[in-house]
Amino acid sequence: MLKILGVEVKLNTEIKSAAELKAQGYEHIIVAVGAWKHGELSIDGGEAINVMDFLEMAKKSPEKLEISGNVAVIGGGNTAMDAARAAKRLKGVADVYIVYRRQVRQMPADLEELEMALEDGVKFLDLRAPISHKNGLLTCEIMELGEPDESGRRRPVSTGKTVEIPVNTVISAIGEKIDSELISKFENAIVIGDASRGPATVVEAIADATRAVESILGVKPDSKAMEAEAAVLKTRRGQLCHSAGDCDSGRCLGCSVVCESCVDVCPNRANVVISIDGREQVLHVDSMCNECGNCAVFCPYGGEPYHDKLTLFAKPEDFEESVHNQGFLPLVTECTVCV
Repeated sequence: MLKILGVEVKLNTEIKSAAELKAQGYEHIIVAVGAWKHGELSIDGGEAINVMDFLEMAKKSPEKLEISGNVAVIGGGNTAMDAARAAKRLKGVADVYIVYRRQVRQMPADLEELEMALEDGVKFLDLRAPISHKNGLLTCEIMELGEPDESGRRRPVSTGKTVEIPVNTVISAIGEKIDSELISKFENAIVIGDASRGPATVVEAIADATRAVESILGVKPDSKAMEAEAAVLKTRRGQLCHSAGDCDSGRCLGCSVVCESCVDVCPNRANVVISIDGREQVLHVDSMCNECGNCAVFCPYGGEPYHDKLTLFAKPEDFEESVHNQGFLPLVTECTVCV
């Protein structure tokens, strides 16, 4: 698609600074290199294998991995689950543990990833924070949950107690981060996507790119034109029959302008459209969702609306125990209408 639009693609080309590109005649630079720097796991006594390096080797040359006995994967995301399942399949590996400093229900991994890891025989050790790996023993602090941190999740704090786990190999899956040293070489450039904020969603990266291009071109969206286009596009939603003379462009729902696919396809009507300052947004209603995943299947941006959208919770326990969803819980102490 890029080539059709006339974009020139240069592969196998290393760029070391913005000045180098400026010297080649480029007037504007957008940096979209993602967040690929390995997260650092600090434990005493031995180095952990980075999860990306491990997965690449497990895929390409598993026979070269000198891993046996028990394996501990540190982390609770989807990549940690992938690593644990891959390790479980290696010849000579016995038990595989997922070691996480919070509770299992607070792991950021998708539910299906957790279920598949359990089906493969992976063992979960939550409320454990690794501090050292010596003589085949992984020593972990036993944690408990304290007050919520800036993300809204209860912060794990040490109980002062430790536990030793027999482990031969440790794999670090604590996430990726921005390469600040690389980004610092691109002064006067526009940094977008994960390179700007850290690992996030495809939708946020697309939004960044749109704002960057509008900034370069000095273009301001015509709100009236967008409203008119949105009105036309809304009339197409739900139309299953078109005349034989219609071309495909006439059937386009214009997801970049009006994206309500998750609303249309939800069988339980758990995704609803609300208007905020004249702009329509999608709100997810937790109590009406059975996590069928239909909205994720039809999301044109590859998102998971039932996890990603701002969520309205009905019960305090659902709000407290939510693993994925960010949202709010209305607190009503007294109904003035009834009183």
